Amino acid sequence: MERGILFCRPGPGSVLEDRFESEADVADHLGLATCVVNADLVVEGEPHLATEKVPAGEWVYRGPILRAEAYEALASAVGDRGATLFTEPAAYEHGLYLPEHYDAIVDRTAPSRWTEGTDVGEAWEVAQELGPPPYLLKDHVKSAKEAWEEACFVPAGSDRAAFEAVARGLLAERGEAFERGFVIRRFLTLRTSGVRDKARRIPEEHRLYFVEGRVAAHAPYHGFTEPLRDVRPYEDALGTRIDSPFFAADVAFRAEDDEWLVVEVNDGGVAVPPEDLDLVALYEALGG
Repeated sequence: MERGILFCRPGPGSVLEDRFESEADVADHLGLATCVVNADLVVEGEPHLATEKVPAGEWVYRGPILRAEAYEALASAVGDRGATLFTEPAAYEHGLYLPEHYDAIVDRTAPSRWTEGTDVGEAWEVAQELGPPPYLLKDHVKSAKEAWEEACFVPAGSDRAAFEAVARGLLAERGEAFERGFVIRRFLTLRTSGVRDKARRIPEEHRLYFVEGRVAAHAPYHGFTEPLRDVRPYEDALGTRIDSPFFAADVAFRAEDDEWLVVEVNDGGVAVPPEDLDLVALYEALGG
């Protein structure tokens, strides 16, 4: 069955980032049906206004990260137009929020615990179940890696005060976008790429897009990193674990034994492709 691409893009004067122009060009090149909805209206809680011109059919969402409630409202609005989203709301939530899919990848990812809400003291108490730091902190959806020392990484030897300072930093960095609660992850030493920022060497990571259980496209985050030669191990191990027809998984390799691990899972509709990703291959798969 052919599917169209529903691009959720910001309107004039928006503060939202528009990162879909090249993808729209690829969809047009392949002859896929496309439709654009106003991202600002969707984010501001007016999806029915945004979807007034959406035709009937099945649509793949490509747009900014939406809270699960906003995505469900968008799906409802699209449904009122006689259309459906390729990724249903439950699948979107399962792919996006770590506590929703953690059990599915528990043997392939860093040990993690989480809280509901913004209580930094509770987060510290829950973190003790993982043993002493180092930890990584994020909310249920995203980290603040761009503020590594202030809002993401809790070094070995940190006490409660130091942990809570990083947790408060995360709250400040994420602001109104903070999602649901804290996630505390055991920090694992990963094989690094040749890239570093002021605080650390960046791990060698690869992003894989899965469409209906198969790897549709993949690429390393950094262009000078060799791409994965064989994606079948990842496809066999992850393709059916995440209960979503379209998701992305970031994988990296432990420094001590090169065993691969899942760094993060995202809904495919909101995951930003690495620069060298083959968008044609991805959109051919999405078109059905």
